[in-house]
Amino acid sequence: MSLYAKDSHKRAAKSLGFALTLGTESAWHSLTIILMARLTEAERAQLAFATLNSLSENHAYMTASAALFGTKYGEAAR
Repeated sequence: MSLYAKDSHKRAAKSLGFALTLGTESAWHSLTIILMARLTEAERAQLAFATLNSLSENHAYMTASAALFGTKYGEAAR
């Protein structure tokens, strides 16, 4: 990895390791900012797709709903 990976990918991977190790809300928020700076939108979408597919259907739905709508169970009433 150290020989062939793009610098931005190495930095993103290292930042993911930090977020996983710290496990704080601040660490995960910081990771979001780093991923936006280091990865393309397509790369972030692929990462999100793979991550959601690693979850049970219920947890994937709740996670996506929280990220998109700020609620666990679908779009919030407007």
